[in-house]
Parts: sequence; structure tokens; C-alpha cells
Amino acid sequence: MHYSCPLVIIEVSVGQEGHIVKALVDTGAELSIIPEVEYIKARLPMRVLNMRLRDMGGQITAIVELSEKTVLVLPSCDERRIHFFVARGSVHTVIGRSFLADNGIRLEHSQKEGEIVSYKESDGRRLCIPICTPESKQWHTGPPRGMEMCNMARITELKNEGTKSKSPLKKIKFDTKQKTIIVSRK
Repeated sequence: MHYSCPLVIIEVSVGQEGHIVKALVDTGAELSIIPEVEYIKARLPMRVLNMRLRDMGGQITAIVELSEKTVLVLPSCDERRIHFFVARGSVHTVIGRSFLADNGIRLEHSQKEGEIVSYKESDGRRLCIPICTPESKQWHTGPPRGMEMCNMARITELKNEGTKSKSPLKKIKFDTKQKTIIVSRK
């Protein structure tokens, strides 16, 4: 896959058994996709499909099943529901635009912070994850392991009704080998 926007990867819990998957938040993707191998590990319910998906780079991927209303837990959030299209082959788990819109997940920009992905936590606070800092001079368009624009991993706490509180997230790290931000509940 070829990307023309900033990338952020978060660890999410998928399915009733809580299988942990690293998912790419893609504000341009029409569908949420999970690779067949992760789908099998998570033991998700399914409906057989037979369709092909062409990505923005022209690559065609077979979509073999649909897992509807799958339980998905974002870091520090309550359960949410997502429709995953199950893709055969080497693809990333992608959380697409329909899930993002349904759950109030936004890509935001500020002069001070740069590009951030933000979403509401279960207690109403908005969690902000920086994905592209103002120091970056260009967008990177390679896959996550080649990402260079993110040079930090931190949480920006926003005030909730005038009070500051600490994030319940347990682990936030910048993976220097793959150059990606990883946020998890562990």
C-alpha cells in the first residue's frame, strides 16, 4: 500500500476474546480492513464475500469475508463496533473513515502541535496522539516501516471542564525501528 497522509498505528483489542492487533488509522480509507491471518486468530464471526478491492496505488486485494459489528476497543475506551472486511494477502489492519466518523475520531491540525489524531475516551476527555510535528518539511508516502515524519510520541491532555487529569493509557512508545507511534493499554 502507498500512503499520501500522515500515519498512526494503535494497538486495539479485536473480538470477544480481545485479540490484540496493530491497526493503521487511515482517514482516507473507505473501508476498515483486517488481514485474513488476524481474522482467524481473533475468531471473528463472518459472512462470506467474493469481491476485489483496488487501493489508491492500483494494487488489487481479494476481500473474502465480512465480519460485521465486531467488538473493537481503542486504548482507554469502551467497546465500539466495527465492520471489518477480511483481506487475503499481505495487508495492514486498517481502521477506515466510516468507523472514524461514527466514533468521533478526527484528524486535527494546529500550528503548535502539528497533525494529531484525536478521539473521546470513555470518561469524556479527548485523547490527542501527535502524528506529524511542525518540524516536518514534507509528507511521507511510504508504508509504516519507512515513516520518518514522526519524531516523538507523547500524549497531549486536554482540559475536561476546566480540570486536568492523567491518561489511563499504560504504554506509549515511538518505535524507532519501524518509525511509528504505538499506543496501547498494556
